[in-house]
Amino acid sequence: MNILRESGYAMSIFDPTNLRSYRGASDVSRLLQFAGECNVLTDWCCSMHPGDVGHFLSNHMAGRDPAPYCLLYESNGNLEALLLFSAFRSSSWGLLVHPHQRDAGFEAALVEWAEQHLRQLLTVSGSAKEWITTEVMNCDTLRRDVLVSRGYVADPAPAFFVTTRALQGEIPGSVLPDGFSMRAVAGDHEADAVQAVHASAFARPWQPGEYLQVMRSPTFHRERELVVVAPDGRFAAFLVYWLDPISKSGLFEPVGCHRDFQRRGLTKALMYEGLRRIAAQGMTMAMVVHEAPDDNPAAAALYRSVGFTPKYSSFDYRQKR
Repeated sequence: MNILRESGYAMSIFDPTNLRSYRGASDVSRLLQFAGECNVLTDWCCSMHPGDVGHFLSNHMAGRDPAPYCLLYESNGNLEALLLFSAFRSSSWGLLVHPHQRDAGFEAALVEWAEQHLRQLLTVSGSAKEWITTEVMNCDTLRRDVLVSRGYVADPAPAFFVTTRALQGEIPGSVLPDGFSMRAVAGDHEADAVQAVHASAFARPWQPGEYLQVMRSPTFHRERELVVVAPDGRFAAFLVYWLDPISKSGLFEPVGCHRDFQRRGLTKALMYEGLRRIAAQGMTMAMVVHEAPDDNPAAAALYRSVGFTPKYSSFDYRQKR
């Protein structure tokens, strides 16, 4: 696929035979390149940063086979759309369509297919979810109109804010309490310790050995997971950053702090270190997506304190299953 390809070719007509499942490591570079190109062409007004794709295939899947949950739409040798499905912890779908291929009819057909596929996944998993959901950014009027025409209802308030920070200029130093240190995850032998801090930060249940599977995903880069180490040797806070050389942007996803070590400035120190590392690798902008301030005031205050400002908001759209 050419970077920033020209738009002078025929608009696609939806053909379900052009859909195929993710095939593993051989697809990774193509998917990340596709998502990066979409971000460049839309000023980041699209549903997935390359880091979101990497996070989905590593952290979200956590060793599960991604094939039923990650599908590619290809036509005439071009990757034109990417569909991601969450059917084991939620009941949501995501769709990224190349900007040069966006058309109400093509988009509506992809949305209808995504709905049907998600319902099948939920049935197979035995899910009792009553709704299917998707997120729409406030800048994406085409997706919004397609969903409304299909009977979706939007939540009245934004669910998430997409925030950005320029990386030009000096980034403040990281200050940690006495006895705490900061570094990248050293190897697979630390997977259980990383899993413990993730589980505490988000109250998410993990099965034994699951985070090791995350670390072994072809999209995951161990050196991009930073941790704060407490004096007792436990991991007290963490973040993962993702790089997109096409849009020259970095995404933080996820960021968290163990409940025993909160309100000590650990995640702020990590964010500054992450910003320096992203800038050192040639990125010019950093991005983080966080919950609305009313839902998570601590996260909103953290990112604001290190210089992130809102660029877009994102709304949940729901349809009865």
